[in-house]
Amino acid sequence: MNSIAFLSEAFLLGLALSMDCFTVSITCGLQKSLSLRRALFMAFMFALFQGLMPFLGCVTGGLFKQAVEYSAHWISFALLFILGLKMIMEGRRFTLREKLFDTGSFKVILLLSIATSIDAFLAGIGFAMHQTFFQQVFTSVVITVITFVMSLIGWKMGERFTFIKPRFALSLGGVILILLGVKSLVIHYLL
Repeated sequence: MNSIAFLSEAFLLGLALSMDCFTVSITCGLQKSLSLRRALFMAFMFALFQGLMPFLGCVTGGLFKQAVEYSAHWISFALLFILGLKMIMEGRRFTLREKLFDTGSFKVILLLSIATSIDAFLAGIGFAMHQTFFQQVFTSVVITVITFVMSLIGWKMGERFTFIKPRFALSLGGVILILLGVKSLVIHYLL
């Protein structure tokens, strides 16, 4: 994989995986009581877990990579496709009224950080099948940075209440994950 393709894949993966955090940040921003300091802490926690979980997924996936080497592209495709469909379905059911959280509670922020990063763990298992260790670390860092930025943008948009619809953001993230899964199959069979 050339460096431009790798960088664009890492960026798109980061953008797709950050959509859950972006959407939750919008709903947290709607509460208007979230201070800048608390918003930065929330964005940091979201980014930390969102970047750590794919790396842990890579390590886990790397343990059985050789056992599934011949079907790795199908595993990557299946995981990304399922995660993409899940995000699209979540986007269709999303309602703002049901998603207001107590952002003053560390426990709530921690639970939200874990909940929004489970998909990233599974995606990490998928990209462990076709990335080197350096690429895995780099991709995790990209995901961390993008999630931090998208969480702050979501908070500000929620605070101002003029934002992209969370349903659209989740669906877009799902479509991107599905396309990355399809890309892994196409690259395997064409190259």
